[in-house]
Amino acid sequence: MSKKRKILIVMMDGFDPAYLQASDMPNTKQMIARGFYKTVKGVMPSVTNVNNTGICCGGPPKLHGITANSYFDLQTRKEEYMDKAAMVLAPTVFERADKVGLKSALMTAKKKTQSLLRTGASIRLAAEAPQEAEGGQIDWVARLGPAPDIYSPEINHWLFRATQIVLNETDTDLAYFHTTDYPMHMEPPWGEMSQFHLSEWDRLLGETLNEHTDLEVYMSADHGMNFKSLCYDLNKVLPKRGVEIFFAMSAERDPYVKHHRTYGGTAFVWLKEPGDFERVADACRRLEGVEAVYDRYTAAARFELHPDRIGDMLVTGDINTVFGPVDKDEGIEQLPQGFRTHGGSDEANVPLIVYNREVDPRNWHGYRMNYDLIKSIGF
Repeated sequence: MSKKRKILIVMMDGFDPAYLQASDMPNTKQMIARGFYKTVKGVMPSVTNVNNTGICCGGPPKLHGITANSYFDLQTRKEEYMDKAAMVLAPTVFERADKVGLKSALMTAKKKTQSLLRTGASIRLAAEAPQEAEGGQIDWVARLGPAPDIYSPEINHWLFRATQIVLNETDTDLAYFHTTDYPMHMEPPWGEMSQFHLSEWDRLLGETLNEHTDLEVYMSADHGMNFKSLCYDLNKVLPKRGVEIFFAMSAERDPYVKHHRTYGGTAFVWLKEPGDFERVADACRRLEGVEAVYDRYTAAARFELHPDRIGDMLVTGDINTVFGPVDKDEGIEQLPQGFRTHGGSDEANVPLIVYNREVDPRNWHGYRMNYDLIKSIGF
């Protein structure tokens, strides 16, 4: 009888390759030396829900349907969070594991991930709200103490200790571990908080690798991170330039406003009339810092998006530029020094690591996107 597999999937939120280079992470770097490593691309928009779902489902948004952190409901004319499991159109890795007789756990820092990717996982824990955990009959606060604040690096360490309990003390075969990128928003790779965050997590990883020598580890990230200096509120900027639109929304919009104030490097625009595209696109292109403008179907084809779940237009910013609601009447804000976020093409590079699972060298070219991570798992 073959030995049962033990699998750990690590979705390190905001883990730009620069953080890997700059940090004291000997256990992670040992996995790279002994396993498979490649720098790959994340999906655009380079925001968490899009890429986290892609990694969990092993495919692009055109298959799983999650195209941003939020969506705009045209009937109610309200922005809504894209965080419901019913919106995911493809099977999760937890559902696929169940079909081959493996039990799985979703271990995440954020409540939004617990509600979005819950389907098929036997144990579900969001460190942000441990009292709402499901499955496993574990009193997490009694075992580990109260979880640290969601706006802290320590919450990721608390969560990994919970993941160790799942791997060591339950019949879980596959654990999906998802962090918060708060430390990356707050500091660059050389920052003290960042260094502490990643070195302590790596130490805990080393404990687990020593405990489970056959543990298969599949590790990647949703996006990188960059300093930003300029934000446009397209709902205010475009009318002031004589161009009316129906609505514009930052693809970054989610509940964690302390991270990024909902500002991100991609915006969706809904037009008042279908024939307005060229006029609105021209006005957008004239804004300093706008990288590119795409119509709905060009954007869907280029970025593998679901065309029914994006705006009539997709607008991207350059490395310095983001989009989102600002208080200033003119709709333009010069961002404070040190402001860091993501959402554009400049945050798309991410690491991909496979450890304790053979990757055929002839297939290395097939690993080009972060959602290719779990193709080596084999189910």
